[in-house]
Amino acid sequence: MADQAATLLEALPDLAGRSVLVVGCGDGRYPRLFRAEGARRVVGVDADQVLIAVAQREEERNPAGISYEVHQPVRLPVMGTFDIVTAFLDSPDPLGRIAASLAPGGLLVVIATNGLSLEESLRDNGFQDIVLHRHESGDVHSARKAS
Repeated sequence: MADQAATLLEALPDLAGRSVLVVGCGDGRYPRLFRAEGARRVVGVDADQVLIAVAQREEERNPAGISYEVHQPVRLPVMGTFDIVTAFLDSPDPLGRIAASLAPGGLLVVIATNGLSLEESLRDNGFQDIVLHRHESGDVHSARKAS
């Protein structure tokens, strides 16, 4: 995780004062990391109820002001408006749903977990300034939502 976290953090701007949505947050390690990096508001979502329960228990033990919800990425409701969305994806299908929670000009950072190539799907969903960061456990794509 440490190497992937470093690659992910390199793809992100300074998080101080920003709002961040984490899709595929798992047990909450990335939401906690982003909050520790200065994010003002952090929301984590995952399809796995067990992992969300683990994240919520950690939040109860060590409150950081992070909220967690269970949602399937392909059925993700609009979660509000976020400056940054990070997502762990094995399919491009949820990109449109994810984009709906991102502010115009906001940054999407996607960790493609199965060698998925996302450039075309990102463009098709209104993203620009696409950058690819290679990593052995999943490529990291970053892109801006068109203003």
